[in-house]
Amino acid sequence: MENNPNSSLRDQLIALEGCEKVDMCFSCGTCVSRCLIQQKIEPEYNPRRLLKMIALDMEKEAYTAPTAFLCSECDLCYEACPQQIHISAILTNTKKLAFQAGYTSPLKVAKVDEQTCVACGYCEKVCPYQAITLQEKKIPFRGNAVLVATVDAEICMACGTCSVACRSNSIELQEIENSEMIMDSLWTWVGRGGVDENSRV
Repeated sequence: MENNPNSSLRDQLIALEGCEKVDMCFSCGTCVSRCLIQQKIEPEYNPRRLLKMIALDMEKEAYTAPTAFLCSECDLCYEACPQQIHISAILTNTKKLAFQAGYTSPLKVAKVDEQTCVACGYCEKVCPYQAITLQEKKIPFRGNAVLVATVDAEICMACGTCSVACRSNSIELQEIENSEMIMDSLWTWVGRGGVDENSRV
C-alpha cells in the first residue's frame, strides 16, 4: 500500500509492513527495560515514548527525537513485548518517513577522506548496517574517476567499526578524532572500562 504523505504519521505507519500493531502499546516499559541503547548509549532513547508521540500525532516531535535514528533492529524488545509489537519496524519506518519529510539524522556519521581512500573495501565488508559502498567518483587532484568508499548518512549508525578497520585512516566518525578513541569507547560500552595501554600492539 502506497503512503499518503498528507495523512497522519500514525496512518502512514499502520499501512506499512510490520507496523500494523502501532496502536497496541500499553506503555508497560518492557521495550525500554530490554534496550541496550537506552541503557548504554542514549538515556533519551525511548521506544515507548515514541509510540506515544505517534498515537498523539506528534509528528515533529517524533521526527526530531533520537529514538527512531538510533534503533539497531536487534529486536530484543520485539521478542519481549507482551503485545508482540514489532517496534524496530515502527522505528525504522518512522526514520524513513522523517528523511522523506526533510529531517536529518542527529548522528555524526562516518566521513570519508576521498583524497586518501584506497577503496580496499574493508569498511564495506565490516559495516554491520551495510551503509558503505564503493562508488566510482571524480575526485579533485586524483585524475580520472576512481573508486572510493561512500557512506549513506541515512543508514549509518555512527558505530565506528569502519574507522577501526580502515587501513589508510581514510574514514572517521565526525565527532571522534581517531580510531583509538573509538576503540576505547567500544571497550567502555562492553564494560571493559577502556583499553590497557600495556596491551596495545
